[in-house]
Amino acid sequence: MSYYYEKISENNGLPAKFMLSQCTDLTIPAHWHDYLEVLYMMEGELTAVVQAGSYLLTPGNLMIINSKELHMTRANGSVCYILLQISAEHLHNFLPSGTELHFQTMIAPADNGEVFSGLRQSLEHMLDAYTRQDNGYQFFFAAKLYEFLYHLYRNFCTLSPSAPETGVNRDLERVTQVMDWVRNHFQKPLTLDDAAASLAVSREYFCRLFKRYTGQTFLEYLNSVRTMHLYEDLKNTDDSITVLMEKNGISNYKVFMRTFKKLYGDTPQKIRSEIREYFSPELPS
Repeated sequence: MSYYYEKISENNGLPAKFMLSQCTDLTIPAHWHDYLEVLYMMEGELTAVVQAGSYLLTPGNLMIINSKELHMTRANGSVCYILLQISAEHLHNFLPSGTELHFQTMIAPADNGEVFSGLRQSLEHMLDAYTRQDNGYQFFFAAKLYEFLYHLYRNFCTLSPSAPETGVNRDLERVTQVMDWVRNHFQKPLTLDDAAASLAVSREYFCRLFKRYTGQTFLEYLNSVRTMHLYEDLKNTDDSITVLMEKNGISNYKVFMRTFKKLYGDTPQKIRSEIREYFSPELPS
């Protein structure tokens, strides 16, 4: 499993992935995917880093994350937002071959008047249809989805975005190179000096570069990757937490517990207990 490239699948019968997300103090480490991602904030605050740009989402804000853009999000307390993801392949079915799409990252209601109101209403209609799931709701959902994309395309899209500066491209490539390196060697004892040396840059420069593009320190990202792999083992094996920590390169129990709670909202023992309870049907009395 890769925690740099995220795999996404559509909801049953719908041309997109759609959900109402509610969470508390949840961090999603830096990653990318082939899907256009839309976040519409309903409650709370969400911090996001997209391609080295930092953003704060508050209720009523709309964020667009383009396909293949490196991004991370962190919930500041309790948050609630609509999440919509539609594949780049699906979008290109409606456009001339070779067309490149690039949408504006942040869209605020105060600056866009009626257009923003239309985007918000389309999302709210999709949410209502998805929640109620009346007979044939998929048709209505799809109609509102394409209405949303039409307004987004007409008002907040460029077909040929200006190429980023060469230095930005190089730095982003360096960061993703380190993320791949972590993904392939996370079980080994990796250090900050090792990471900087892999790019032949100073420790100080590397720290600034990595934090700028991922929104996390290198050690925070490394701990997240290791903890995510441990979570998969937790679900699929009966090995003890100690054994799983050793397997996934985790040596500091205190840091591990803090990271696990930040990612999954509870202790690994509680999560495992809930998984076992869910998959163990009650025997008839």
